[in-house]
Order: sequence, then structure tokens, then C-alpha cells
Amino acid sequence: MNVGQSFLIALDMLRLHKMRAFLTMLGVIIGVMSVTLIVMISGAFQDYLKTEFARIGSDTIFVVFQPSRLEKGQIQGQIEGLKLSDIDYIRDRTGAISLAAGYRETGRHTVKAGDQEAKDVGVRAVDENFIELNRIPLLEGRYINKRDNDTKANVAVISDDTRKAIFGDKPAIGELVQMQDLTLEVVGITKPLEMMGDRDTKALFMPLSTANAKWLGGDKIDLILFRAKPDVKIDDATQEIWEALMAKSNNRPLYQVESSQNVLAVFQGIVGFAGALLAGIAALSLLVGGIGIMNIMLVSVTERTREIGLRKAVGAKKPAILSQFLVEAGTLSMVGGLIGMFIAWCLGTIFTLFTVVQGWPNEQGLATPFPVGAAIMAALFSALIGMVFGFYPAVRAAAMDPIVALRHE
Repeated sequence: MNVGQSFLIALDMLRLHKMRAFLTMLGVIIGVMSVTLIVMISGAFQDYLKTEFARIGSDTIFVVFQPSRLEKGQIQGQIEGLKLSDIDYIRDRTGAISLAAGYRETGRHTVKAGDQEAKDVGVRAVDENFIELNRIPLLEGRYINKRDNDTKANVAVISDDTRKAIFGDKPAIGELVQMQDLTLEVVGITKPLEMMGDRDTKALFMPLSTANAKWLGGDKIDLILFRAKPDVKIDDATQEIWEALMAKSNNRPLYQVESSQNVLAVFQGIVGFAGALLAGIAALSLLVGGIGIMNIMLVSVTERTREIGLRKAVGAKKPAILSQFLVEAGTLSMVGGLIGMFIAWCLGTIFTLFTVVQGWPNEQGLATPFPVGAAIMAALFSALIGMVFGFYPAVRAAAMDPIVALRHE
């Protein structure tokens, strides 16, 4: 008897004992389903993170003032934070920067135009490069430019939701908006700022020089963004910026310098590790399924004792009996794995549709592509589990004495 014949006999056994076979395969079904589903969701989150970070580009480098990184006994000195002058300081000491932008967070405010107002608007003071570095799509008008910052112009770029809240369906370009003691002319409309599922629908951008000179005072900034030159590695540019800042602070770690590439790698590593850990835990149910297969194969050997004796009496060798029961155990487990993968695919599709309907974490939802490679590996692994746990029953069947087997009732 060849492997093909053994496989067909195994399928016949599944057909003859449907309920028993299903209950036997249940542990394998749950195990493969869980592992496949976790791999799908983990991969979906990693792809989502990659897409989100692509919005600002993998070549973007962040610099923030973070004196909390000082070790015990170290003093901060006279450096109190990031300033506009730090941008030129860093650019003059590195040759890896193609673009730089400053940013100052001003909080959330009420913005008015006539008798209409938009509450809880995130107001951000930026220079001419910030919106370009963050790749915020422009719907209408223009971005804040260098002339706006040089002349401390009273202009603003608002998000589309801010425009709707204040102006409704009326044109907003060229109109005036008021915020506290400032009157600003709207020169541009952008799409909502969205990152990592956080959709800031109401936003207003104004020139950094205008905010510092006419509203906030000083030349403080909260964040500096850099874009490395195309021919410079991100890690090399990050290192140059770090060395320049360490020289400025007399080797005191007052700053944190990170690239979006490194941050993405950290997030993907965390998601990947969590997914692998959960998949490993879920895979334990495969062992439970394997024990169930061993149990049912022992029952099957007992039930088919006379058949085994008859086959041996007509010349069947031990390897033939052994291979038959191994193939049956592997088939039982593999069919369970295929069912588990199909259920995982269905649940993944439902999950994707649900996220699209809910608009989470963004309007496109969270796509969960079926991991063909992982699914094939899971199916083969489930078959291997069945054969490993079916080995003892198969050896027991192959070792039977044909005379004793034929006399079995």
C-alpha cells in the first residue's frame, strides 16, 4: 500500500466517523485558527505602523529637549530648552541636513469669525518647512512660507473641519479669523492631521515668528524636525546631530534625538514580539489537539485489530501498517489545520470589514491580509503534530501479532 492509498483510506475514515473526527480535530482547529489569526492581526498592525510613519517620511529626525535624561548628580546648566537659534547651530555643524523646521505647541483655543466659532482648535506655531516635512495634504490655497515668517505676517492655515465649523460651505481663503488678541488671514486649507489613529480634525497653523513676537513671546520652540540629505544614511545624520548637541551642552544628555525610522523599528519590534508571544501561547492548543489525536488513534487501532491481523496474514509488512496509521494521523491533523485556517480567514475578513465600518484606526480600516506562507507552515506543522502523536499508536499497530489480532473479538 502506497501513501496515496493510505491517504484515501484516511479520508474514508473521516467520512465514516464525522463527529468523532471533528471532536478529535477541535484542538488542532482552535490552535491553527488562533496562530493564523494572531499572525494576521500582528502583520496588519505592523503594516499600519509603516504606513503611518510613511506620512512624515522615514528620513525625518526629531529633536526634543528632555533634561529628565540627566543622570543623578548632573546639572542642567543655563540651557533651558530648544530655541530657534538651535536650528542654525545644528545646520552649521552638520553636513547631513537638507531641511529643518521648528515647531511650538500653543494648546487648544477657540477660533472665531464673526458670530461663528470653532472650539478646541489645536493651534500650532510653525515655520515654512514644518507642513512640508510632515507631508500634510493641502486642499486649497497655500502653505505658510518664508516671507510669512520673515515679516511676522498675521496669516493662518486651517484644517478643513475648522473651516466647516466657522465658515460652513462658504469660501475661507482671504477671510479673517480671531483668536484671543490676534486676527489672522486664512491663506490655506489642509486635510485633518492624522497620525497613529489620532485624528486631530480641528487645527490651525500660524507662523512661528508671529506667535513668538505678537503672542507667546521669546524664541522658544518645543520640537525641531530635520530631513536628511538623500545620499546620507539616517543613522549617520542622527549621530551628527547628537554630537553637535552634546558639544553645545558640554556632554550633558539634555536632548533626545530620534529618527522616525528608529521609532518605527521599535514599534514594529514590540508588535512583532507581542504577536510571536501570543502565537506561541496559542500554539500550545496544538499539543492538546495532538494528545486528542493520539487518543483517537489508539481507539482506532483497537477497533481495527482484526483488520490489522488480516492484512498481516496476507503479507502486509510492518512498514506498511506503520505508514498507514501515520498517514491517517497526519491527515486527521492536517484537515483540522485547513479548517482552522479557513475560519481564521473568515474572522480576519470580518475584522477588516468591521474596522472599515467603524473608521478605526483610520478611514481605510485595518487590513488583515491572509499570510499564505504562515498558513502553509501552520498546515504542515499541524500534520507533523498529528504524525508525531500518532507514531505510538502506529508502532503499536505494526507490532501486533497477526494470530492474536485475528482472534480479537
